[in-house]
Amino acid sequence: MQSLRASVAAYRIVATFLHDTVAVRAYCASCYPQIEGEYHAGGSGLLIGFDEFARRFGAPAPVPSPATPVDRLLTGLLRAPELRSLVPASEALARRARALPYRFRVVLEMDGRSETIEMAVSPGGQVEALAGEPRARERLGALLEPSARG
Repeated sequence: MQSLRASVAAYRIVATFLHDTVAVRAYCASCYPQIEGEYHAGGSGLLIGFDEFARRFGAPAPVPSPATPVDRLLTGLLRAPELRSLVPASEALARRARALPYRFRVVLEMDGRSETIEMAVSPGGQVEALAGEPRARERLGALLEPSARG
């Protein structure tokens, strides 16, 4: 029987830092150049605290500052099993666009289909607008509600 195991060299590990939380995901070498600054879940990946990341993989930097309201909101979203994609993957990456409110493209899996929602978020972490199919906007709003409460 032939082994279907890929070599480690065929993958790139990406760690997306949201202050005290880290989303870790492996991408194949051909996909990696296409996803810089993005987060694609597809039901896999690892979401851990910064201290656990440092213990397992070594500290990449000093202990991070407390999470911003925007990154707390995004961290709550990263915990959702139906999340398939978040672009950009953090407030720091959203800041690169030099535009307010921050704009995010969120893809959720709903009933076996991918639904895209465009989300505008203020620097204070308030969702200012959601654009997409009504059911998808409603679901995203429900996913974000616990984060919005604090």
